[in-house]
Amino acid sequence: MTNVRPQYLVALSGGADSVCLLLTLLEKGEVGAAAHCNFHLRGDESDRDEEFVRQLCLQRGVKLFVKHFDTQAEAEKTGESIEMAARRLRYEWFNAMIRDLGFDAVAVGHHQEDNAETLLLNLLRGTGLQGLAGMQRMSRKQGFAIYRPLLEWTKADILQYLDKASQTYVTDSTNADTHYRRNKLRHEVLPLLQTINPQIIRTLNQMAKNLTEANDIYQSSVHDMATQCGLTNVAQHRGYKQVDYAALRQHHFAHAILRELLMPYAFSDAQVRDALSMGVGGVIENEQGYVTRSEDLLIFGPVPRTIKAETIFRSKSECLCSEDIIGGSLSIINRLVTYNKDLSLKCARNEIKIDADAVCGQLTLRPVAEGDRFTPFGMKGGSQLLSDYMTNHHFTRLDKRLAMVLADERGIVWLIGERCDERLRVTEITRKVLHFVVHNIG
Repeated sequence: MTNVRPQYLVALSGGADSVCLLLTLLEKGEVGAAAHCNFHLRGDESDRDEEFVRQLCLQRGVKLFVKHFDTQAEAEKTGESIEMAARRLRYEWFNAMIRDLGFDAVAVGHHQEDNAETLLLNLLRGTGLQGLAGMQRMSRKQGFAIYRPLLEWTKADILQYLDKASQTYVTDSTNADTHYRRNKLRHEVLPLLQTINPQIIRTLNQMAKNLTEANDIYQSSVHDMATQCGLTNVAQHRGYKQVDYAALRQHHFAHAILRELLMPYAFSDAQVRDALSMGVGGVIENEQGYVTRSEDLLIFGPVPRTIKAETIFRSKSECLCSEDIIGGSLSIINRLVTYNKDLSLKCARNEIKIDADAVCGQLTLRPVAEGDRFTPFGMKGGSQLLSDYMTNHHFTRLDKRLAMVLADERGIVWLIGERCDERLRVTEITRKVLHFVVHNIG
């Protein structure tokens, strides 16, 4: 039987850690490709890193994917910090790469010092067992696997390996900037701790291993208790979960259960307490997570992000073939068919069939905007504000935040997952039918 080696997407910055990672995985035949993010945050240095990575992959025969981000503009648009915007953009791209190219995981170059720093950062923020367990050799982030094969290595091990291999690397000048909390720990706090315990890096890593086992037992118990409180996935919004609010409130360990459920989203202990006592329609949000309460449920997950406006087509002729429009969390496929009396007009919630000739100009997929109006299919008379429609149909705060519409130059064509506009109804004089199907791709 052939022993098939796993194939990893190597996160390659060009620094010592990621270069060592690439070379060690190449030795094992486990490199599927490398991925480099240029965030354009360090001027010429960012471009220098990209060029170094390109040359390294060329020399080593590694397929390289490079992605450019306008990180500053993205942070200004979303209100995130630069660091958070860069992290989100990187992980969204990695997620798409893993999904589209089929690699086993993203490989990253974290080592013992990184793990010690992460543990201390979590301790400074306030954390539970999971935070004190530090990094794991294999973990999941936003739906994809992250592999850390160098987690047993020290920084000295990495530099010694590269020196023996006569392999150069680049250095990020911002790594010396102690305005960043992690750098302050690395350059000031850990050296001070080493004067007390010269083996502090090793000690912290061993403690993390011990607590990983304890955390596994604890998490199993928490999951069982959360399940008793009705923990389920939110069917219509991938990535979000919900619990029965009353059952959670009545549980003896309510705070501990919710704290662990919200741990991936970096909510503070005070925010966890607030979530347990907030009223219907309340929302708590930070840069990473979102919690809201409906009448009976507490719903939580990542910060809701809708897509930017995406033009689907500009003329009827462009509908003659199917195409995928990817935007954030939606894939939309359209096709044009000739109408006949035997054509079924039945549609699931994720699809519509409309009169193609009733569409005016280009179609755009976008978030709901203030003042949007439409005449829901089957409604006679005047139009209705989309906001009123959503309220009347008991949309949760999360539903409203993630609501998307298909619009033409006259207005709303379809509130996705709900109704299309009456003006696009298929009738006996319809000649061409436009069929849209929307898939949530997470």
